[in-house]
Amino acid sequence: MNQNTVGKTFSAKDLEKSDAELIKNCRRGDESAWDALVSRYQRLIITIPRRAGLSEEQASDVFQEVFLTLFEKLGEIEQPERIRSWLVTTAKFKTWGIIRGQKNLYSPETEEEMEAEMASLADKSPLADDVLIELEQQHQIRTALKDLEERCQKILSMIYLRDAAASYAEVATAIGVGETSISPMRSRCLQKLAKILQK
Repeated sequence: MNQNTVGKTFSAKDLEKSDAELIKNCRRGDESAWDALVSRYQRLIITIPRRAGLSEEQASDVFQEVFLTLFEKLGEIEQPERIRSWLVTTAKFKTWGIIRGQKNLYSPETEEEMEAEMASLADKSPLADDVLIELEQQHQIRTALKDLEERCQKILSMIYLRDAAASYAEVATAIGVGETSISPMRSRCLQKLAKILQK
């Protein structure tokens, strides 16, 4: 299970399924459901060890361990609709396990103790819940984009959904219009997108 290869075999339908539905399908051996679940929470789980000060390699180890543990315990999950909380808690425990080992500290006996100890760590990154909200919003936007005409999809995707936003000149070239047309077209496309998201 490689962090760089997960999430590439699932369909758009998988992305629209609830956590409980994905867990149910994972128990049936549906690999695409597993990939969709991993993709949905990949960034959130990686964020937890990173914001606690672990290296990228250590964060990757936590990621692998969290989903390996989930795979091993798929049949034991009593509330699949709350899998997000399970994943976050598991990631926190595994993160604190690494930190504890580095500092030769005893293991906290309860989740509350662990939370208190982790809260004392220096952290300037977004909170995990904040990151999750952002990811959920991005997912909703990407889903709504599919209901727009192709030109609007391209305009909004290039400007808002790339790591580095495209310039108006680049967008104009891509869709074959003048650069001055992009701003009003972008506004119209955003209005259409907003109406879809309000439904």
